Amino acid sequence: MTAIIVIALSLLAGWTVNVMADALPTAQSPASCWRQPWDALSRLLRGKLLPGDRTHAWRTLLVWGAALIAGWLAFRRFGMSAEALVVAVYAWFFLAVAVIDLEHRRVLNRMLLAALPFALAASLLLHNPPPLSAAAGTALGFGVFLLLALARPGGMGMGDVKLAGLIGLMTGLDGVILAMTVGILAGGLAALALLASRRFDRKATMAYAPYLALGAWVALYFGADLWRAYLA
Repeated sequence: MTAIIVIALSLLAGWTVNVMADALPTAQSPASCWRQPWDALSRLLRGKLLPGDRTHAWRTLLVWGAALIAGWLAFRRFGMSAEALVVAVYAWFFLAVAVIDLEHRRVLNRMLLAALPFALAASLLLHNPPPLSAAAGTALGFGVFLLLALARPGGMGMGDVKLAGLIGLMTGLDGVILAMTVGILAGGLAALALLASRRFDRKATMAYAPYLALGAWVALYFGADLWRAYLA
């Protein structure tokens, strides 16, 4: 029964992420896009993709797979608990942010604002993370990335700065330190690869939110274990 619940929740989350990725960046109504994930997957399975539809169809399938993995990891590590549900919702949220930034180079304020009350409630009611740690993590994440954005104007958007602050709120002080470390390292390696492949075109842009999301996933699922190993 637990496996059925986790699979059902993860598939619903994957559907929601796909609908959000289709609707929000283009200012469409989610109600008008609710069939698009199924239609894309159906055409892919039947081999009847429309012109230019292949990327969207594969994205739909990959998002569903990622949502399943995120849900399974959350309930595998934390059991059937409120903590597991909070971690899974955070992971699915970061998945949506990463997909939208990859496709549109945008971190949407409306998504960050919508997630803010949920994150505050999780901290205040469930102490996940404790309020003091959440406040310190928010300040550190926002502050560090604001300094990075100011140091190189145009190199990083304010959406990434606000996302870093939200990651701090969701993961706490220890979590955001780990998330920023992983995100900066992964983003730096990706930037070097892009520069090399484009013959060091320094005017090229890249989506940074996926690397912050990767850091947040590491902090959510493995942060406590990694900190224990480091301190030992």
